[in-house]
Amino acid sequence: MKCLLIISGGHSITKSVVNGFNSHNWDVMVVNYKDFFNSTVNSFIKNLEFAPNRLKDLWKTPYIRLLNKNYVGIFEKENPDLVFIYNNQYLLPDTLELVRKKSKIVFILGDHPLYTPTNPYNLHLLKYADYIICPDTFWLEQIKIIGINNVYFDFFSYDPESYYPFAPSQKQRKIYNSDLVYIGTAHKTAWGYKRFLFLSHFKMFDLKAYISGDGYTNKWSKLFPELNNKIIKHDVVDNQFNNMVYNCSKIAPIELVPSLFNGIHIRVFDVLGAGIFPLCEYSKDLEILFQGLDVPLIKHYSEAEGLTRALLNDDKYRKMLIKQMRIRVEDMHNPKIVISRMLNKVF
Repeated sequence: MKCLLIISGGHSITKSVVNGFNSHNWDVMVVNYKDFFNSTVNSFIKNLEFAPNRLKDLWKTPYIRLLNKNYVGIFEKENPDLVFIYNNQYLLPDTLELVRKKSKIVFILGDHPLYTPTNPYNLHLLKYADYIICPDTFWLEQIKIIGINNVYFDFFSYDPESYYPFAPSQKQRKIYNSDLVYIGTAHKTAWGYKRFLFLSHFKMFDLKAYISGDGYTNKWSKLFPELNNKIIKHDVVDNQFNNMVYNCSKIAPIELVPSLFNGIHIRVFDVLGAGIFPLCEYSKDLEILFQGLDVPLIKHYSEAEGLTRALLNDDKYRKMLIKQMRIRVEDMHNPKIVISRMLNKVF
C-alpha cells in the first residue's frame, strides 16, 4: 500500500506520519510544494499574503495552478492508495476531484480551518475527505456544524527519534543549563504580546527563552524590559538543538496559542518526549487528555509563579508526573495507533 503525504517542509509531524504508516507496512512518498520552485519564487509568493488582491491574482493564481499541475502529475505517476494532506497545501478542488476517483483522502489540521487565509477553498476541500484528524475539539464542533461529519479528535505525540531523554555533556550543561526553558517565535502581532506577557510571569526564575525573529527587540522589549536578560536570539529551527536544551532544563512553560481554542500545543509533546515537565496554560483538551492525573495547569497567569515553585521544590513529584504523562500520550497517541485508528475507519 502506498501513501502520498503532501506537507510543506519543516513540520515536526512529518516524521511521525511517515513512521506511523511504515509501522503498518505502508510506503510513503513525501511531497513538498516548495520543491517545485526555487526559494526566491516561494518567498515572493509568501510575501503576497497581505498584498492587494489584484497583485495576488496576477502572481499567485498562476503559481497555484502550476503547483496543482505538478500534484496531478505525481499522483498519476505514483497511483497512491491514500493521499494524506497537512492543512490545504494550496490544493484546488479540481485536483481533489480527480484524486478521490482513485484514492482515499485524509486531512490533518494544523490551523483553524475557518481562519486559514492561504487558500480560499480551505473549508470546501474538507468535503472531499474520507477522514479528518482534528487536534482541537472546538474546531471539530465548528466543522461538524457546517455538515462535515467524518472529523475526529486526534493528534500525534512526540517523535521518539527527535525528542528523548539523554545526559547532556558537561560543556552543554555549562552553556545551556537552566531551571526553565522556552522556545518560540517573536510575533509582532497580539500573539507576540501575549507570548511575552506569559513569559513575564516567570521573570523571577532561572529562565532561558530561545526566541526567533526580531519582534521582541523591535517591538516588545520596551513593554517587557524584565525579560531582556532572559531572551536569547535563536533563529534556527532544529529538533536536535531543542531536545538538547530541554534536557538541560527542568520545566518548559507553554502558553495556549491564539489559533487553538481547546487544543494542545505540539510543543507539549516535544517537551514530554525530552523528559521534562510542560507547565501549560489551561485548555479543555489538555484536561481531557490528562483526566485522572494530578497535572497542574495555569488557569490564571497569577498562578504561574506558585505552580513553578512547587514543581521546582519537589523533584520526586515532578518526575512522577512526567512519567505518568509520557505513558498517557505514548499509549493513546503514538503514531502507530493514530494511523491505525484512521485506517480502520477509511478502509
